[in-house]
Amino acid sequence: MKSKEQVLNQIRNQVLVSCQAYEPNPHATINDMVKMALAGQLAGCKGFRANHPDYVRAIRKAVGEEPVIIGIWKIHTPGNDVYITPTMQAVRELVDAGSDIIALDCTNRVNAYGKYCYDLIPQIKEEYPDIVIMADCSTYEEAKHAAELGADIVASTLSGYTEYTLDRYPLGTDFQLLKDMATIPNVFVLAEGRIWTREEAVTAFESGASACVIGTAITSPWMITDRFVKAVNKHFNR
Repeated sequence: MKSKEQVLNQIRNQVLVSCQAYEPNPHATINDMVKMALAGQLAGCKGFRANHPDYVRAIRKAVGEEPVIIGIWKIHTPGNDVYITPTMQAVRELVDAGSDIIALDCTNRVNAYGKYCYDLIPQIKEEYPDIVIMADCSTYEEAKHAAELGADIVASTLSGYTEYTLDRYPLGTDFQLLKDMATIPNVFVLAEGRIWTREEAVTAFESGASACVIGTAITSPWMITDRFVKAVNKHFNR
């Protein structure tokens, strides 16, 4: 297993690709997401984010041991929006599948089990001292709290997706949050969420990010096409 320092150094100042797709996306298969990862690797991508142990395992087998994999497991429970890696069992299965980094919801919201996911951080550190822990956050306060608990990476992933940050969603990438998170001592800042252009990726680094994850803008031909169609329809007022 790579050391934490090796993992962070490998993705520093790099672009990672989030290989996730869901119905009704026709590319919502393990085989398609493996192909997306291989395409990213061909382009020089140093790491990937994948949902579910089966996807992590398949991508790891395809890309080899060198690329970094951020493993998550979205376990949905009706009526609850806190679903990114909510249990220690999910963490264990993601580690066994080949994840170098485990990401979990570190927002100030209770999950379906009546707990805060960030409470898993000390347990992960004890059980897997070499695994990098990534906190998916929506505010500076959440990121600071996660860092204090021992998270190695804080990410802007959930800005615009929690009920108290919905106003940020239409604004696109939350560059201000990245700037704020960059003031937290001794933590690696990762930009993720609504990054659509090359210019936005560069701005994310200029805002203090140490790495950048891009998902839909690379791995979802359905949504990429949708943006073009909507732009043209708007031009023709239809």
